[in-house]
Amino acid sequence: MSGLSLALSAASAFMQFRQGQAQAAMYEGQARAYEVQSQFTRFNAKQESLKHRKQAADEMETTLVRLAQINAAAGAGHMDPFSGNPFGLKIKFRKVGGTNYAFAKSNETITRLTGDAQANMQLYQAAQARQAGSAAKQRGVFGALFTLGIGAFNYAQTSIPGSTTPSLSTPGNFPTSFRYGTNFGSQQTSMLAQQDQGLYFLR
Repeated sequence: MSGLSLALSAASAFMQFRQGQAQAAMYEGQARAYEVQSQFTRFNAKQESLKHRKQAADEMETTLVRLAQINAAAGAGHMDPFSGNPFGLKIKFRKVGGTNYAFAKSNETITRLTGDAQANMQLYQAAQARQAGSAAKQRGVFGALFTLGIGAFNYAQTSIPGSTTPSLSTPGNFPTSFRYGTNFGSQQTSMLAQQDQGLYFLR
């Protein structure tokens, strides 16, 4: 039975070790998934920021074209392009175009920074998952070692031969008080004890 108990302890320890490995593999899979999501988030944010950058460039180009058109129209009409109505039109288009350009550039920056923040959070979650996997693996190892230790201790305890206890059924193992029947009174016990000593000396 002690050998069977040790075998069961070893099997239980092996199962704990394998369970720790399985949990570590699960957390490693989660960590890799977070890393892939982080890369996708950065890539997606980069694409969105490029859209806003193109929008900003288009706004700048549109503003410059409108300013050139105003200068050309003013020059063809023999008007001073830097004063009067053409000057006011250019101020208006610069204001509108500059505002649109600033919004587009701000959206580009916000999109890129938001994507970076989300990607960094996903990388942090990946690191946390790896730490949890390492802890689960260590728990499996320590649990297996503890189970093996307890099993080995119990096996050693049950394998030590027990101390022999004198049997009361063996002749000569009874105490004097039992052999001479204390249930008949202390006086009779004393007399029988003295008689036994006399017989011993006669031998």
